[in-house]
Amino acid sequence: MLGLIAATALVVLFRLLWLSAPVKKSTLVITLATLALVAALAVLAATGRLHWLAAAAAALLPFLRRSAGLLVRFFPILGRLFMAFRQQRPGAGGAARPAAGTMSRQEALSVLGLGANATKQEIIDAHRRLMAKNHPDKGGSTFIAQQLNEAKRVLLG
Repeated sequence: MLGLIAATALVVLFRLLWLSAPVKKSTLVITLATLALVAALAVLAATGRLHWLAAAAAALLPFLRRSAGLLVRFFPILGRLFMAFRQQRPGAGGAARPAAGTMSRQEALSVLGLGANATKQEIIDAHRRLMAKNHPDKGGSTFIAQQLNEAKRVLLG
């Protein structure tokens, strides 16, 4: 019974901390959930029923190690996705995203990494090469893919 209370308090605490908007977080509810979790864990420890929780935590350690390694390995991808997400959210507080169709020729050349005298084939090759790296189906950013497509459209007409 106390284990169920501890698990419920933990779920409520996680929901309040990570799933709710920062403005809507209630300090009192978070404090009460934390106190309930600590109290339930203390009672479980005092009555000798905490062993299953320790075993579950020990069983998770190898998975956490592997997950941490993957997180470090894929951190650049996660960073790009986070930045793209922040740029696409309205009112996110970053630089304003330009309206569609407002990219200049110089900006398009810069996006594709080309010089001012780029040929049609160089534009196509640069677009193809960059899309292979940044396509959303391959873990790339939707925003970057849109920028690449817009740059190609501006340069090729």
